[in-house]
Amino acid sequence: MKELDKITTQRAIKGDKKAFKALYDFYAPYIWRVLIKMSADEQIARELLQDTFIRVHKSLNKFKCESALSTWIYRIAFNVGMLHFKKQKVLKRHDPFQDTIRDKRHDSYETREIIEKVMSEITQEERFLLTAKEVDGMSFDELAEITGITSGTLRTRLHRLKEKIRSRFSEKEPLEVLA
Repeated sequence: MKELDKITTQRAIKGDKKAFKALYDFYAPYIWRVLIKMSADEQIARELLQDTFIRVHKSLNKFKCESALSTWIYRIAFNVGMLHFKKQKVLKRHDPFQDTIRDKRHDSYETREIIEKVMSEITQEERFLLTAKEVDGMSFDELAEITGITSGTLRTRLHRLKEKIRSRFSEKEPLEVLA
């Protein structure tokens, strides 16, 4: 992931409002994409985005530059999202690639239906992992820093998740597998 330039970042850390606005404008679209995929609800995603950047603003002076700023902000967004879902005990699940899939070759109604059913079975954490890794292109090391889970464990979880999804697309009665 691209990073905001160091000068703007340092100015934001020192409390410069214009620099923080630039930081927000730069990172908000990335964080929005993850939060909307996690929540499947625009209003909730907006609230989570706002909460994330309020926490970023309050804690920016504590950022130690030991990791990439994007990783630090993703970690805050991940924690804000997971805290929200734990509090709400959200059970609803959503297809994290719904928008992407509609734009790709998987444009048949039946295929979208299968994908939506498969993806409805995954957790918010799995959606975060898929979105951050496969859509945003984050490395396993970055994801490990964000989630607090080792990169090897994340690789295994992603592999198992992909296998789970692949098994749903078996040639034999793919829709009945999901019933």
